[in-house]
Amino acid sequence: MYIKSIVLEGFKSYGTKQEIHGFDPEFNAITGLNGSGKSNILDSICFLLGIQNLQQVRASNLSELVYKSGQAGINKATVSITFDNRDPKTGPLGYENQKEFTITRTVISNGKTKYLINGASANNNRVHDLFQSVQLNVNNPHFLIMQGRITKVLNMKPLEILSMIEEAAGTRMYEEKKESSLKNLERKESKLREITAMLNEHINPQLEKLKEERKEYTKYTKIVREYEHLYKICIAWDFCQTEELVKKTGEEKDKLKNSYEDHKKLIADLKKQLVEADERIQAIEKKMDKDCGNKLQEIESELKSKQVAEAKFDTQLKNLKEALNEEKKKQADLIKNLKEEKVSLAQKEKELTNSLKKLESLQTIRDKDNDAVVTAENHFHAVNAGLGDDGEDASLAAQLIAAGKDKKAAETETKSLEMSIKHVQAELAKKEAENKIVDKSYTQDQSVYQKCENEVKKLKAEINKLNYQEGKYEGLLAKEKKLNMEIGNYQEELDSIYARFPQLSFDYVDPVKNFDRSKVRGAVCLQMEIKDPKEALALDVASSGKLYNIIVKDEDTGKLLLDKGHLKRRCTIIPLNKIRGTVIENRLIQEAENIVGKDNVALALSRINFEKDLTPAMEYVFGNVFICPSMPSAKAVTFSNVKKRSVTLDGEVFDPAGTLSGGSMGNRGRLLAEIVPIPKLKRTIDEKQLELNKLRMEIQNVRKLKQKYDEMCEQYELKENEAQLLKSKIEQSTYHKQIEEFQKMKQFLEEQKNSLASCKEKQKKAEKLIKELEAKTSKNTRENKVKESEKAVAECKKKAVASLEKFNSFQAEVDSLKMEIEGIIEGLPNCEEQIQVSAKNIEECEKRLKEAEDKQKDVKEVVSNLVEELKKQKSVLKSHSGEITKIGKEKEAMNKQIANTELQMQQLEHDIKNCGENTSEASRKLKHLLDKNKWIESQKKYFGVPNSEFDFSNFNSKVAIPRLKELEELKEKMHRNVNTRAQNMLSSVEEQYENLIRKKEIVNNDKIVIENVIKELDEKKMMALKNACKQVNKDFGSIFRTLLPGTDAKLVPQESKDVLDGLEFRVAFGTVWKDSLNELSGGQRSLVALSLILALLLFNPAPIYILDEVDAALDLSHTQNIGKMLKMHFKKSQFIVVSLKDGMFSNANVLFRTKFSDGMSSVSRTVQRNK
Repeated sequence: MYIKSIVLEGFKSYGTKQEIHGFDPEFNAITGLNGSGKSNILDSICFLLGIQNLQQVRASNLSELVYKSGQAGINKATVSITFDNRDPKTGPLGYENQKEFTITRTVISNGKTKYLINGASANNNRVHDLFQSVQLNVNNPHFLIMQGRITKVLNMKPLEILSMIEEAAGTRMYEEKKESSLKNLERKESKLREITAMLNEHINPQLEKLKEERKEYTKYTKIVREYEHLYKICIAWDFCQTEELVKKTGEEKDKLKNSYEDHKKLIADLKKQLVEADERIQAIEKKMDKDCGNKLQEIESELKSKQVAEAKFDTQLKNLKEALNEEKKKQADLIKNLKEEKVSLAQKEKELTNSLKKLESLQTIRDKDNDAVVTAENHFHAVNAGLGDDGEDASLAAQLIAAGKDKKAAETETKSLEMSIKHVQAELAKKEAENKIVDKSYTQDQSVYQKCENEVKKLKAEINKLNYQEGKYEGLLAKEKKLNMEIGNYQEELDSIYARFPQLSFDYVDPVKNFDRSKVRGAVCLQMEIKDPKEALALDVASSGKLYNIIVKDEDTGKLLLDKGHLKRRCTIIPLNKIRGTVIENRLIQEAENIVGKDNVALALSRINFEKDLTPAMEYVFGNVFICPSMPSAKAVTFSNVKKRSVTLDGEVFDPAGTLSGGSMGNRGRLLAEIVPIPKLKRTIDEKQLELNKLRMEIQNVRKLKQKYDEMCEQYELKENEAQLLKSKIEQSTYHKQIEEFQKMKQFLEEQKNSLASCKEKQKKAEKLIKELEAKTSKNTRENKVKESEKAVAECKKKAVASLEKFNSFQAEVDSLKMEIEGIIEGLPNCEEQIQVSAKNIEECEKRLKEAEDKQKDVKEVVSNLVEELKKQKSVLKSHSGEITKIGKEKEAMNKQIANTELQMQQLEHDIKNCGENTSEASRKLKHLLDKNKWIESQKKYFGVPNSEFDFSNFNSKVAIPRLKELEELKEKMHRNVNTRAQNMLSSVEEQYENLIRKKEIVNNDKIVIENVIKELDEKKMMALKNACKQVNKDFGSIFRTLLPGTDAKLVPQESKDVLDGLEFRVAFGTVWKDSLNELSGGQRSLVALSLILALLLFNPAPIYILDEVDAALDLSHTQNIGKMLKMHFKKSQFIVVSLKDGMFSNANVLFRTKFSDGMSSVSRTVQRNK
C-alpha cells in the first residue's frame, strides 16, 4: 500500500485546490524554498492520518489548519489521499479486495472535522483502526522522522535507546499487558484483603456470636421444657400438700379448743382456793397483834427518823469536804499566779532597760538629721544669694562631650557608606551588563515552569471546585455502619416485644398475586399510642377484647384474607370502609364533666393517639366508653343522666344496666403497657432506614466524587513534583544565580542609601545639639547650683521626718512597756491579800467539818442501837409466823399454777388463731392454685398416681422447689438476652461465609493465573527483545556502512550489565572500535542516529515513511549516500522526503517542487528515473 495522489484544498498555505498526482511507490522527494509549503504537504498527510498532537503539524488548534485561519473567505480545509492497494500483503484489514481507496478529512474553521472513506462518511475510530492495521499510528509515529529527531536520539540514555528497540519489537505491548496484569493483580489482592477483612472483622465474629446464641437458645428451650414439667409436678405436689394441710389443721383446731376449755375451768378452781388461804392468814395476824402490841411499830418509826437524820448529816459532811477542797485549789492557783507575775515583772524591767538605750540612740540620730536640715538650708540661702563656689554643670558638659562624639561617629560612617555605595553601583552596572545576555535554555525552562505552575494552579482550582473534604467518604462509611447497628438494635428490641406477645403478629400469605399488603394495617393495639401509661388497664378493659382485631382497608381485603390468607389463628377483621363506631355526643361529655369535674372523666377515644384514616376503627373500639380515675366518679357518671359505660383506672366497669364488674385483673393491661414502645420503635426504624437510604445515595455520589478527587490529586502531585523539579533546575542554573545576586546587590544598595541618609540626619542633629548645649552651659551654671541645693534641703528634710517618725513610734512602745510594769506592780498586793483570805476560809471549813463529823457519829450510835432492838422484836414475831409461812407457800404455789395455766391458755389461743389462719391460708392457696392453673381440675385425679406424669414417689420438694426457682431465674435471665432468631440468622450468615470463601478461592485462583501470565509475558518479552536486538544490530551496521563506507556500528549492553539495563552505541572505523561518540564529528554522529532510526524502521516496516529535512546537519556527500541507502534497503516501502539538498533529492524517482506566489502554495512534479 502506498500513496498514489494527494488533493489539498484550503489547507494551510494551499488556498485553492491543488492536486498532486504520480507519487512513486518507492522514493519521492519534495523540495522548495523556505516558506513555500513543502512541509505543509507532510502536515496534510499527518492530518489525514488523524494526528492528535497538533504541535507536530505546527498548529495550536484545528482552525489554524484552514487557509489563513478562515479569514480569507475560505472556511474549511480538505485533504484527500488516494492509496494504491494492489498488494494485498501490505493492505489494511477489510480492504484486501480493493485495488485503491480514497480517504478524505475535512476541518471547518470552528474546529469540527469529518472523515470520508471512498466518499462514505466514517467515524474517527474506524479510520484510526485502518491505519494502525498497517503500522501507521500517527499518535506514535515511528514512520515519521521530523527535524530534531536525530539530535534527540544522540542525547538518549541507554534505557531510552532500549525503549526504542522495545517499541520496534512490540514488547511495549507486553509491558502494557504486564502493567495491566499487575494492576489486575493488585485489584485481586485488594479484593482478597477486603474478603479476608470481611471474614475476620464481620462474618467470623458474627458466625461465632450466632453459634453461641443458637447454643444459648437451645439451652433456653431445654430449660423452658424442664421448667414447665417441674412446675406442673411442683404445683400438683403443692396442691396435694395444701389439701392435706386443710384437713389436718381443722382437726387440730378442734383439739386445741377442748384443751383451752379445760385450762379455763382449772384457773377458776385455783382462784377460789386462793381466797380461802387469804382468810386464814388474816385470822392469824389478828392474834399476833394482841400478843405483841404496837412496840415493833414504834421502834421502826424511830429508826426511820434517825436514819433520815443520818442521811442528812452525810450530805452535809460531803458538801463541807467539797467546799474545803475547792478553797484549797483556789489558794494554790493564787500562789501560782503571784509567782508568774513576779517573773513577768523581772522580764519587763529588763526589756525596758534595753528599750531606753535604743530610744537614746534614735534620739541622737533625730538630732543629727535636724542639724543636717539646718546646714542644707543655710547652704541653699547662700547659693541662692550668689555666694556658691561650686564648679561647672557636670550634666551639660557630659551631654556636650557625648554630642561631639555622636557627630564624629556620624561623619566617619557617612564617608564609609559613600565609598561602599560607589563600589556597589560599579559592580551593579557590571552585573546588569552580564544579565542582558539572556540564556535561552533558562528562558525556555522558565516558560515551561510557568506553564507547569499554571497547570498546577488549574488542577488545584479544579480539586477545590470538587468541594470534596478528605476523609468524608470514610466518615460516611462509618456512619453507615453505625446506622446499620442502630437499626439492628432497634429491630432486635422490637422482635423481643413480639416474641413476648406472639398474639401481636398477624401472619398470612398473599391471597392473590401482587397483593397490596399496605391494605392490611394490623392489630388495633399496634395502631394506637396511649397518652398516659397509667390508663393502660382501663383502656384494655374499655376495648372489650377488641385490641387484637385486625384493621384492613376494605371488606374485599378482609374477605380475601379469610378465604385465601391461610390465617394461623382465629381473628376478627375490621374493614375501615364499612365499620361505623358510636361516639358519645359532646353534650353528654360536657354533662359528665359537670358532674365529676373535667379532670375526673374523659372519653376513652381521647386518651389515645392514632392516624386520621383509622378514625372509624378507633371510634368502633373506644368511642362509647368513659375513663374515670376512681369508682365514685365512674359510678356518678354511669348512673346519672349520661348513662354510659365507665371504666376506672383499676379496671372496674360500671354499666348503665346496673352491673358492676372488676376485681383481680391478672395480666390485663400489661400488654398495652408493654407495647407502648412499639410505635416509637417502628418510627425510629423507619426514620433510621430513610436516613440510611439517603446516606447510601450520598455514599454512591461521594464515591464517584472521591474517585475523581483521587485521580485529580494524583495528577496534581505528579504535576507539582514536575514543577518542583523545574523550579529546582531553574534555581540551580548559573543565570538564575546571577539574577538573584543582582537583586541582592540592588537591595543592598538601597539599604546602604537609606543608612547614608540616616547618618547624615544624625550628623545634623548632633551639630544642632552641640550649639544648644554650648549656649546653655554659660547661662545655667548658677541655676543648676540653686536646684541642687534645693534638692539637698528636700532630701535632708525627708530624712529628718523619717528619723522623727521612727523615734516617736519607739517612744510609744517604751511608754506602753512602762504602763505594763506599773500594772503588774499595782496588782501584786491584791494577789497576796486574796491568798490570806483563802487561808482563813480553809480554817473555817475545817472547823465546821469537825463539828459535823462529831454529830454524825452520835446519830450512827443511836441508829445501831435501834436496829438491834428491832431484830429482837422480829425474832419474837417469827415464832408466831410459821403457820402464815406455810399458808403463804401454798398460796404461792397456787399463784404459780394459775400463771402457768394462763400462759398455756395464751399459747392455746395463739395456736387456735394460727391454726385458723393456716386453714384459711391453705384454703385461699387452694383457690389460687385452681384459678391460676385451670388444668388442675382435669388432671387432679392423676396427682400422686404411680407411673403417671404426677408420680410423687421420686419427688423431693427440698430439691425440686430450689431447682424450680433456679430454672425460673435462669429462664427469665436468658429470656432477656436470648436471640430467638439465632437459627435463621446463623443460616444466612453461614451462607454469606460460604459465598465469601468461594469468592476468596476464585480470587486466589485468578491471582495465580495472573502471576503465571506475568511470568509468561516476561519470558516472551525477553525472547522478542533479543531477536529484535540481533536484527536491528544487523541492519544498523549495514545502513551505517552504506552511509559511511569503511565503518561499522552496533548496539551493545553497558559494561558488566544486561540488555535490559540499556544499550549504548559502538562505532568502528576500519577495525578500531570507538568507546564513545564524542570521538566522532557532528555529521558522523548524525549518521549514527539516522542509521539507528532507519534500522528500527526496517525491523517492522510500514508501507509509507516520511522524512522532514533529516539531512539538515549533513554535508553533501553524506546526503547523497542517504538517497542510495534508501534505494538499497527500503525497496518495499514508499519514502516521501523533504530536503533542500541536491544530493538527497537527485536520487529520488519523483521530485515535487513547491513555490509560493500570490499568497498561496503550488506544486510541480518531475520524473527522474532515467537520471
